[in-house]
Amino acid sequence: MPYLFCNVGWMEFYQGLNAGDVIVGGGAFVREEGRGHEICNFSANNGRLYGYVQPTGEQIKIERIGAQIDDNSVTGITVIWTATRPTGGTVVVGWYKNATVFRKYKNFREVPPIQARNGIDGYRIRAMAEKATLLPVDARVFEIPRQVKGGMGKSNIWYADTPEGALLVSCLSAFIDGDRPTQPSTSVHKGKQDQERKVKIEKAAIRACCKHYEALGYNVESVEKDNLGWDLEATSGRTKLLIEVKGLSGSSFSVELTPNEYKVFMQQKDDYRLAVVTNALETPTLSICRYSKEQDSWVMEGSIKGKIDIQIKQSASIKCI
Repeated sequence: MPYLFCNVGWMEFYQGLNAGDVIVGGGAFVREEGRGHEICNFSANNGRLYGYVQPTGEQIKIERIGAQIDDNSVTGITVIWTATRPTGGTVVVGWYKNATVFRKYKNFREVPPIQARNGIDGYRIRAMAEKATLLPVDARVFEIPRQVKGGMGKSNIWYADTPEGALLVSCLSAFIDGDRPTQPSTSVHKGKQDQERKVKIEKAAIRACCKHYEALGYNVESVEKDNLGWDLEATSGRTKLLIEVKGLSGSSFSVELTPNEYKVFMQQKDDYRLAVVTNALETPTLSICRYSKEQDSWVMEGSIKGKIDIQIKQSASIKCI
């Protein structure tokens, strides 16, 4: 049975918008309108479900899942609905079995009540409600790798019709049949690649920071392994700077400090420096965050200039006594 993967916005029930269930993610239309056509994907009407996904262009290429080039629809498809969790990562949220997938958007002859209330006049996929499953939030644990061989790309539609995708489909088929989730090796490989990339970014940022302060005449020593709340100590005469280094792969400035790092950030602010290196793997660009007594605030110097915005996040340790 052919598989079709459809990525949509994140919801709990997909029974239309209400105070207890709103859509998160889902692209530019959702951001601008506060809703998407997928919000009723698991709302049954007369025993049927009507699903929506936004393909690239106006059509779903159903010839890639068994249809002829001039067919308007194809039946017998397992449609896998995926969404990006609010905490990150694309996961399976549910599926339609033995679904009918239409090449073009299909308008309702008579709009069902929930769809009508939510401004939806059509659909792209149809299935019997008894053949569909919407996973509870805590059961949405099967991750779908993105932008790697054997996984979904950037598009909302993935036809899973390549040899590289066979492993993921096999694992997912077992998951649908009730087995515990076994993630395909592509996910493990991607996780390893992500960790290796993170290490490279951190090392590149440390090198850029050391080079900067050594050029100013400081003697720089790494204390990364000591868990002090900073990575480097730069000494020049009686001056000793405590430098926490953050590396970023892109050009946007946004970093987080651990509770230990933030404690030092505030308590040792006269000697503390937050060094942020953007584009660390390509063209490392260093900016230094320091406390200015004159301005009585933290300021940025270097490539990125100006004052900074600090948002404090709280956490808690809970135990049974």
